[in-house]
Amino acid sequence: MRGSIRHDHSDPQQSRDTGGGLLAPAWRLISLLLLLAVSLTAWAAPGSVTLNYQQINGFPVKYVAVNMNDPEVTVTTAVAVKFPRGLESWSSLINRLHPDAAINGTYYCQNTYVPVGDVAVGGNLLFKGVVGTGLCITGDNKVSMLPGPRQGKPDWSGFSSVLCAGPRLLTDGQVTVNARAEGFRDPRVLGSAPRSAVAVRPDGLLLLLTIEKSISLKNLAYVCLHLGATDAMTLDGGSSSGLYANGRTITNPARGISTALVVYATKERFDLLADRLTPSNLPVLANLGQRRPLTPLFMRDDGNTPIPLTMSGFDPAMLNVPGVSTVKPDEKLTVIHLAKPDTSEPVQGTVPITVEVLPEASPGWISLRINDRLRAMGNTWPLVYQWDSTKEADGVYTLEVTAWSADRTVLERDIRQVRVQNSLKVAESN
Repeated sequence: MRGSIRHDHSDPQQSRDTGGGLLAPAWRLISLLLLLAVSLTAWAAPGSVTLNYQQINGFPVKYVAVNMNDPEVTVTTAVAVKFPRGLESWSSLINRLHPDAAINGTYYCQNTYVPVGDVAVGGNLLFKGVVGTGLCITGDNKVSMLPGPRQGKPDWSGFSSVLCAGPRLLTDGQVTVNARAEGFRDPRVLGSAPRSAVAVRPDGLLLLLTIEKSISLKNLAYVCLHLGATDAMTLDGGSSSGLYANGRTITNPARGISTALVVYATKERFDLLADRLTPSNLPVLANLGQRRPLTPLFMRDDGNTPIPLTMSGFDPAMLNVPGVSTVKPDEKLTVIHLAKPDTSEPVQGTVPITVEVLPEASPGWISLRINDRLRAMGNTWPLVYQWDSTKEADGVYTLEVTAWSADRTVLERDIRQVRVQNSLKVAESN
């Protein structure tokens, strides 16, 4: 069953084949225990994203194994809402991105919060750092670990995600720890500390692991070897170490983070949430190549679950790379217009939101956000969205309408604020 998540306490290298005959008494007991474990977990079916616990060389290891052979799986870098000069709490990032699994990302400056290494999301280079090894992932799930900026001029061409952290732990099955050569000088990195790491196995499993007990870099490398990895590198550790799977936080960071590595078990989930991976107005330093296009979507008001919206004539292949164009707030709108509601008066009940495209304008599509939550997207207009304001708390809400070109460049934004005041309506009815 592709795309599901399994909770597992066993060694991924051990075979679970019990043979075809009658079970021996020991196997009967094991089977009963496994059945009990399955009954106690919400993730019973085998899948491509599994959570595991294991004691290795005296270190308690928590890790998520991701099957990169499954074409449904997507592993991608994500950044904080105020990236590159701001942090985001772990709970906020998880609630915003809704991943199936996640681990914290690279180190950052304690004063400015900027990351120490290169960061790319969706085929776009967003930041250039100075140290580390690059975890690089292509659109078809090929994973590489390549030398970072300190070891030459890196070429990230063709990768959809790049996250420079480190230091490198394993290379082709050999321990290759040389933190200083990668530019690391911080004693907290060079010494023993709680750790986060990522490792690659030859069978296509990507391992995201945390160890909350202090461990040296070399011992961490041996842990990755024990798990069957041939290549491995560290991520930011200590109080930044974080791991999420099975709908809950497994290792909880004690401070905010700048970047993360997130996992989606199905392409459908990734498509619906991909626009949340980066802030919408973040400048792009360079385009690295291919990027999986976004799918137009509609957000239900009865929860946080998005569903696809099929639109006639829409060709996802037309969507290439997000641009960096912006429109000055004092410029006259020439593309879109938020026609309804009348923002000069409070709104109540179900509020029709109407977005019109001005004459002679031809955007690729338009999107509607309410308090930075995507509610609707379409390439036919006027776009009419029925907003049930009774499900919102009374207060001021920001309505943001954006016009996009076919290559995902922002053409124009119309931003208004409206006050929701349903309590007045309830009081009058009494």
